[in-house]
Amino acid sequence: MKNIKETRKEHKMKLEEFPFKLIDIGEVQIEYRLNDEKRQLLGIGDIITFTKLLDEYKTTSVVITDLKKYKSLLEMYTASFDQYLYKYYNNPQEVVDDTTYYKEDEIGKYGCLAIHIKKINRS
Repeated sequence: MKNIKETRKEHKMKLEEFPFKLIDIGEVQIEYRLNDEKRQLLGIGDIITFTKLLDEYKTTSVVITDLKKYKSLLEMYTASFDQYLYKYYNNPQEVVDDTTYYKEDEIGKYGCLAIHIKKINRS
């Protein structure tokens, strides 16, 4: 039987400055993404190294602790609103309205993915 370190994969993703900072300080434990082909390769125990947009030398790494799939942004944001998003938004629909980078046809095709993460220190 292989241990988790032997089977874990490493992934790279980019983040805007504000979400990068929140993940880097451990404030946020969920990253929300479209469940496209790249995200379908993610697995529990895998490592994601986030690179800060506009500053490729700033990185932070996390381990995936859970993956939850949803059919819509509203369903996904509602599921974790009381845990995290309430600090930044008044309601789940407001988060949907602020998510302008995914097109409706992409969401319909792929669905959404809540990537539950835990910040790790890499040496």
